[in-house]
Formats: sequence, structure tokens, C-alpha cells
Amino acid sequence: MVCLLLVTMFGVATTGVAYDPKQIDARVAQGLEDWDKVVTNSEEIIAKADGVLVCPKITKVGLGIGAEKGNCALMVDGKTVEYWRASAASIGLTAGVQTTGSVVAFMTPEALEKFRSSDRGWEAGVDGSIAVAKVGAQGTMSTAEMKEPIMGWIYSSSGLMADLSFKGATYKRIGTEADVAKYADPFHRFVVTADVADRAQKGAATVQLTLDIEGWIDDMSREAMATKIRTEGTSEARAALEAMPAIGEISHGSKSVPIQWARAVEMPGENNYRVNVISSEPLGFAWEQKTEDNFTIIQMDVNLREKSVGEGVIQMGAELDWDDKNGISIKGGQDLRPLRATVSYKKMD
Repeated sequence: MVCLLLVTMFGVATTGVAYDPKQIDARVAQGLEDWDKVVTNSEEIIAKADGVLVCPKITKVGLGIGAEKGNCALMVDGKTVEYWRASAASIGLTAGVQTTGSVVAFMTPEALEKFRSSDRGWEAGVDGSIAVAKVGAQGTMSTAEMKEPIMGWIYSSSGLMADLSFKGATYKRIGTEADVAKYADPFHRFVVTADVADRAQKGAATVQLTLDIEGWIDDMSREAMATKIRTEGTSEARAALEAMPAIGEISHGSKSVPIQWARAVEMPGENNYRVNVISSEPLGFAWEQKTEDNFTIIQMDVNLREKSVGEGVIQMGAELDWDDKNGISIKGGQDLRPLRATVSYKKMD
């Protein structure tokens, strides 16, 4: 096994990202489609409301009361402005439904402002009341009849659940407008340049890699891969990684390999992230030990607002391991000689 190491720049502990904006956005888009199936004039309602909180997937995560949670997006003028997390003793799931969605429409500027200004969280029945909306036989609701400051709909795959209450549901902000703007463009390009030497120390060379990332892995995929590596080993993890769709590519000279894994983990400091990129294929350096089983793992500490910052680690090896702090890693990398590098970052056009 041969590895190339680029020294980490910051040397501080990571903290896991509390939510995945891309995952929430995708679920919200689907949730709005599902809501439109039971409330057929949903677009008219959204247009009339000052803001709409869409919680597309409230899921029972354990037994008993108080185990229902889900992430939400607050939309104003048709665009997401904040991310929130909902939790409740019951938003329909105790009725035998394992997953529900909900939409809360703020019909006055005052109701929306009070919701958004509640830094400690907002509880239905305490900080404000959510009137459960009912629709007619054709699945429509007259917006002229929507006279309450806050209206709400709870639905599942079987349709609208109009006999349930929002009372006790709590909402807490997990992402601000700045966070929304940060993740608005998922396309990133990193250019990595390093002076490297092989393990036999037969010489040094300058290499340049270009990483084009078009999407990020979500929490569910991360946990699934952790379980697979720990319980089934490298061979099964390799098969799972190879089966994942490409979400970008790594280019080195005329050679390119697909990126199947990309994840940004928030670090202390404004806009500081540890970016992990993985390909199931080797990069093919001239001095690299030839093996069909090589993975390529690139880990960088970067600031997503700066043009040229960061240092990191590139590893190539055959056996995968799992690190709770950084995610997928390669066994044996700790005994290899570190090398310096410069990581420059720029967004793709």
C-alpha cells in the first residue's frame, strides 16, 4: 500500500453538521408535491401566505411519546430562508402512521415575525395556535375562509389527516439565512498542488489535482457506510461505494476518476470545513504501487469563503476503516511520512 499525505492545517476537532440542507431541500420539494395531491390549490395558498413552513417527513424514531422528529424549511416568497427542526409528542404518528408531513402557513406578517424571532424555539399552543385546515370534497380550500393567523395541514400517503392537532409540536431553528446562501450552489472546485515524494524516497515531484464536486453525501448514507465497514468489511464497502452514482470527479493530468463520496464537516471558526472526497479507483501516480484494490481518499481543511487556503491529506490504499470524527479512512496511513501542500478553492461557473 502506498499513500501520499498532505499535512492538516488547523489541527482542531470537528463537530458534525447538524443537518443536511440538500437533503432537506429534496424532501421539501417532494413534500410539496405530496401536499398538492391532497390540497389541490396549494400554490394559491402559498401565494397568499406570508410564509410557509414545510416539514415533509415527521418520523417516529422510537417507542413511546415524544419520539417524533423531522427537519423543515421555512419558505418566504417561494424561496427557503431558514431551516427548522420539528418535534412533538404526537403529530399523527400515534394514530398508527409511521411517517407524516405537515405544512404550516403564516397568514399575517405578525405571526411570521413572532415565529422567526423565537430563538429559544416555538411551541404550538403556547407561543401561538395552529388552526388545522379542512378542505372541500375536491381537495380545495377557499383562501377567503383562511382567517386564522396560522393554518396547518397534516398529511400522509393515505391523504389529509384533518382530525389531528398540532398542539405540543415544537420548532427550533437549525439553519439561518446565511446557511441557506452558503449551500445554494452545491458545485465546488478544488485545485490541490503539492510537492510529494514516494515512500522509497527516490525523488520528489509536483502534482496537481482538480476536484469537481457536484453534491454532498447525506447523514443516512454516512451511517449506512459506517455500519457496512464495521460489520461486513472492506469488500462489501467497496461494492457499495462502486454502486453509488458519481457526484463529481478527480482529475490528475490526463487521468480522471469518479467521486462517489463527498462530505463537508463543519469545524470551529467561520466558514471552516473539513471536506472528505473518496473514489473507489486509484489516481495512478507513476510511483504508486499497482493494485486494483486501491481507493483514493482526499481530506482537506478549507474555508468556503476564501480563495486560497487549506491543507489536508491524500491517501491511497486497499483496506478501508472508519473514523467517527472524519468518516471513511484507510488502514495503515498513520505510519506514513507527512508532506506539505497548498489547497486553492474556487467555485465552478
